[in-house]
Amino acid sequence: MKNTKGKPSGRESSTLSDGTEVNWHWGVDAVKAVKWDAWDAFLAASAQPSVFLDSRMMRALLQAPDRPVAALQWERNGSLIGLACIEDATAESVNLDGHVQSERSWFSGISKLLHGKGGRFQFRVRVVGTVLGSGEHAQCWTPTISADEVRRLLTESVFEPHRLDGVRVPRVVMIKDQPILDDAPRQVQHRGWTPLEFDPEMLFHVNPEWNHFDDYMQGLKTKSRTKINRIMTLSADFELRTLSSDELTECCDELIALYQSVYERSGFRLGSLHAEELLTSKAEWGDDFVVTIYVLEGVLKGFQCAYVGREEMEAFFVGFDPELRRTHAVYQRMLVEFICLGIERRSKRVNMGRTALEIKSSVGALGVRTPSPKSSDCNCRTIASQNLMISLAQCFLVNSSSVRAGGTCQNNVIQNNVLNNLYLY
Repeated sequence: MKNTKGKPSGRESSTLSDGTEVNWHWGVDAVKAVKWDAWDAFLAASAQPSVFLDSRMMRALLQAPDRPVAALQWERNGSLIGLACIEDATAESVNLDGHVQSERSWFSGISKLLHGKGGRFQFRVRVVGTVLGSGEHAQCWTPTISADEVRRLLTESVFEPHRLDGVRVPRVVMIKDQPILDDAPRQVQHRGWTPLEFDPEMLFHVNPEWNHFDDYMQGLKTKSRTKINRIMTLSADFELRTLSSDELTECCDELIALYQSVYERSGFRLGSLHAEELLTSKAEWGDDFVVTIYVLEGVLKGFQCAYVGREEMEAFFVGFDPELRRTHAVYQRMLVEFICLGIERRSKRVNMGRTALEIKSSVGALGVRTPSPKSSDCNCRTIASQNLMISLAQCFLVNSSSVRAGGTCQNNVIQNNVLNNLYLY
């Protein structure tokens, strides 16, 4: 594997104990090496098409600098049986008190020690799924592969020493949004894994009979309609404009600066948006990657972007002047505009991501967790060796939501029995 601009690039193959071949495709070389028609055909046959596994998304991620992303393919007898996105990232806790609490007496002292004089605690993590997405986008398998087999194949694959040009492979592995079957003994089904709880995804379901924003408004209760009208009044001075590819190139750095103004308010960070990702996304997705800017008195004050998939629209990142959140309801207006875009593009649903649950619910989004066979909840997990640092990493990862769709980390209490959306090994 060769290094291109400090980022791994190339192909690695290995054979698992049952003869399954695993192909790792890293970086820009993978863009030409992967047979994307076969990739998309396999994904299209899935019951849950994924925006974040879409070939356009994968190519954009593979080209993005400073994002060690791999496209994984599992094959048996020359036939594709599974796909996944893998990303190696650095998690950073900036301010413990702002986002993590624990009843354990030792936690506070050790945490302060790890944060050090600079107030920052970092650890590396291998993510099954893209760091900047949420939902069931990490992997896709042929229906003949059982859930138990999926877990075995993933576990055997992601711990292989795929070193990144001399860079240490993370000892913490996170599998995003991986369901756990409640009716199976944990010691048998999930040995060595620790479930962690995340905020639910906030999904807005688009009524197929809606054709315009007014249709959405008419379906609201009086109280909700009053809230939306107030949002539109407060934000009326904004000029909204959808950017072309050339326009995005011209102001991309300004957009990232606005994003950083939101991102830096997070107490815990796992991955960050870069200008090149906006540009490569636009190049790959074209009109299906929609970037809208907010201009106030001739000055750029905010932006939002979204991916329009086959059935679901992904409300991606936003950036804005924090001072305008109260005075001009800028963030609330962005949520409304995501809904408008979903209606316009005939999406079945709009995924608004995690965090900011109350605000998103006020415009009609519902918290959804992937159901397990016996419950409305599911579990998900992360992986690593059992030492103090990993134990703390488990706690910090609970709050690893960044500012996708403008949210910030929520205050959560670490519990022994947590239920949803991520794993640690």
